[in-house]
Amino acid sequence: MPPSSTPLCFKICLAWLLAWCCAAAQARSLSLAAERLHDPHVDATGLSIELAETSANGTLRIRVSRLDIPALALAGRVDWECSLERRVDGTRRCAGRVMFSSEANTTRDAQLTATLDGEHLEILFARDDREARVTLPFSNTATSAVQLKGIPADWLKAPIARVWTGGEFRGGVIDLDAGIDSDGSLSARYTATGLSINSTDGAAAGEGMNVTGRFAWTKDGTASHARVDATFTGGSLLMGAVHMRLPDTAIEIGVDATLRDDGLWSVDRFAWNDPGTLVFEASALVAPAETAPLRSLGMRVDLARFPAASGRYVTPILEGSGLAQIALRGDLAGRFSFDGPSLGELSLSTSSLDVEDARTGIAVKGLHGAIDWAAVGNRPEQMLGWGSATIGGVTLSAATTRWAAKQGALRSQGALRVKMLGGAATLTRIVVSPLSNQPERLRSDFSLRGVGYDSADGRIAASGVNVDGHLSVASDAQGLRLQSDSRFRGGEFLADPVYVKLPDTPVSASIDARGSAGVWHVERFDWADPGTLEFRASADIAPGDGKPLRTFRVDLQNAMLKPAVDRYAQAWLTSRGYADLHASGSLTGSIVFDQGRLQHVAVAAHAVDLRDAAGRFTLADIDGGIDWDALGDAPATTLAWRSLEFYRVPFGAMSASLQSREGRVLLTAPVDIGVLGGKVRIEKLSLQPDSPRGERYAGSFAIGSIDMTQLSSALGWPKFPGNLSGGIPEIEFVGDRIELHGGLDLYVFDGHLGISGMSLEHPFGELPALAADVHFENFDLQQLTSAFSFGGMSGRLAGTIDRLSLLNWSPVAFDAWMRTAGGGRMSYKAISDVTAVAGGGGLSDNVQTLALKLVNTFSYGRLGLRCRLANNVCTMGGIDPVPADRSEKTAGDDYTIVEGAGLPRISIVGHRRRVDWPTLVRRLDAAVQGQTPVIQ
Repeated sequence: MPPSSTPLCFKICLAWLLAWCCAAAQARSLSLAAERLHDPHVDATGLSIELAETSANGTLRIRVSRLDIPALALAGRVDWECSLERRVDGTRRCAGRVMFSSEANTTRDAQLTATLDGEHLEILFARDDREARVTLPFSNTATSAVQLKGIPADWLKAPIARVWTGGEFRGGVIDLDAGIDSDGSLSARYTATGLSINSTDGAAAGEGMNVTGRFAWTKDGTASHARVDATFTGGSLLMGAVHMRLPDTAIEIGVDATLRDDGLWSVDRFAWNDPGTLVFEASALVAPAETAPLRSLGMRVDLARFPAASGRYVTPILEGSGLAQIALRGDLAGRFSFDGPSLGELSLSTSSLDVEDARTGIAVKGLHGAIDWAAVGNRPEQMLGWGSATIGGVTLSAATTRWAAKQGALRSQGALRVKMLGGAATLTRIVVSPLSNQPERLRSDFSLRGVGYDSADGRIAASGVNVDGHLSVASDAQGLRLQSDSRFRGGEFLADPVYVKLPDTPVSASIDARGSAGVWHVERFDWADPGTLEFRASADIAPGDGKPLRTFRVDLQNAMLKPAVDRYAQAWLTSRGYADLHASGSLTGSIVFDQGRLQHVAVAAHAVDLRDAAGRFTLADIDGGIDWDALGDAPATTLAWRSLEFYRVPFGAMSASLQSREGRVLLTAPVDIGVLGGKVRIEKLSLQPDSPRGERYAGSFAIGSIDMTQLSSALGWPKFPGNLSGGIPEIEFVGDRIELHGGLDLYVFDGHLGISGMSLEHPFGELPALAADVHFENFDLQQLTSAFSFGGMSGRLAGTIDRLSLLNWSPVAFDAWMRTAGGGRMSYKAISDVTAVAGGGGLSDNVQTLALKLVNTFSYGRLGLRCRLANNVCTMGGIDPVPADRSEKTAGDDYTIVEGAGLPRISIVGHRRRVDWPTLVRRLDAAVQGQTPVIQ
């Protein structure tokens, strides 16, 4: 038999009825075969029907080699054999087991019963406690019926997919009683237990829901209408960004929607009633096939009560937006609408609402009143206020303001005044625009009077701040844009260690910054304190990074040093040991940082004077500057001063030519600087501000013919004659530490002085620390003793001062040992001075005492003195080395300082190995300042 286009159900029924209604006979049979039967809903291939009937009963067997029912997602082989029965009411019934073998080679069986009367064909599938009953009328105008009992929801995936594109039932049990009219209209009552649903786009999902209600589907021309009434209890439901945890109490939902012929859903009514928690009604236009399906939305909220509504509806939305820390308490009502992405209207009211954001520290209590805004036209004025508010730890007093919507903007009516930070703040002419096509979202004038602030750690503070300004916040595709112009009058600021005290005259500040993707780009920050400090800055700041400052540029237009230091830098200088720095003149220049590294510095000084009141340095009339670039070369500059005084040592004028090359500022030619009748010649100089070890300065210089008498006088030393000459092959200044590489060679007292391993930390700080090793040789004792008013001596002296350590220029440790290369002569004052230093000696013998009265100078063979300083105690020694195993128990052993020669023979012996360092210093001071001893 060729394929037929006649509806399959009609063919099956016709064949059955013909066989059933044959002329009466004791026994009859019928066989029917069809190669294929097809209609738009069912396709059967290899159909065979066999009927065997007697006068009392019979059997019917139907086999289909392949049966396809797309609406039910069924495809496979069917074999049904049933027993025919004529019933007393005239109906006929055939019941038996049906076997269905799917394409996946799974076989299921169920009890299938077909009942036929004059008007209907009823088919009942039953398996265990699950039933599916279908009643099909013979009349084209009658209603078909479907009853489901205990049917697993996932059995209905295919028919649901035809109505709900992209949606599916995944779990649960369903009972259904539905009627289907001939025009395709449908009405049903349903109950679902433990229902789980899902949409492939993730816009809707549900888990473990219990639902009862009604559903209706009707057609009007090319449009279809759906009406749903449902009551939910338990489980959870996801709708867009809203993830609801449904309560055990009933929630009622009503939906009226139309599927238009253009494929759009017009939701005329979506009603939600969660009594006492959330009640609202909405309408929408939805395009399911589009990436952003919601074309328009309107909602009226009759009640939203918190915190109940928070846990059930709002918190999941906030969690998805990273705002889970926001807590709400109170009630809210209102309405809003969207046309595409644009907000059309927003009207909210509350009798009392508390809002708290734990992350930002924002808390508003007792919010009350309303706002009423529309994108088009005007709305009546509304009042909005709060009982108290806290923003970032700053408490605001209660306030009330009035707002009116005009042509898409929400405008304040009058001023908003609050008390805060010990002062007051006033905002006027506030304009808020929620419209996405309006780049400016907020603008306002503001003023602060007498406000102050003190952080918990005390590192940031402000007091008595007065400021007036204007603020504007805009948004576009690039993110937020913040602009502000302000005028400060007075006030104090502390951002440890920087302290600023502003004048009563206006100081202007303005900022233009953009924020996007967690980064703020400060395009411009201007500061204008006329006659004191003016600069422009730009920066890239990522507040969430460990090192938030990514790039930074400052163009210093003018800094008048005298007022600028007093107003802006005094506290910072004090923290670095320059509490009494006096400055005058002016500076200009620029500084550039990129990714935390210094990239460019250009500084120009104009008639700058610097004077440290502590006497460490003074610079007069500095002019010129430095231009340094980390990546390339820069033009040569000149830096000059008229005079310099360093630790009371006066230096003459200097003019140096400098140039930046390959990240270093280099001295292009040697420079001579006059000092105390001689000169210092700077041979090389290299400045590297971006060294991996920190700021690095290196150079080499030579000293020529500096008059020792003038130097001694300048340093407050005893005056002694001679010239100071020498050189340093390399000196390096890294951070706050100076190191000498290669040693310092000086020529004094007709001999040589060498310093090696010298380093100096905090040279200009309050506690400079110096370390070095010193050696000297061939010093003329006559010159040395006369220079320090010590008793006259002759001979040649050599020695070492190892591991010398000075703190604030006072010795705290060293190992010194000085000794003569041979003998010489010494006066009786020298004998007395050496004896006093040693704490004893050889003057007690009567013969030696008598000789001292007759002789002015005496011969000696050797001289030696040693002091090893540690813990404020000096371990003494003389001509011979101190034994390595010398202990405190034997510290009283004698040691020879001067070994006599000739007649009279004078020897000086020390008797105490351990001497208190302050005591030794007093003895030395007395020796160099004392008078000629009197011998009785």
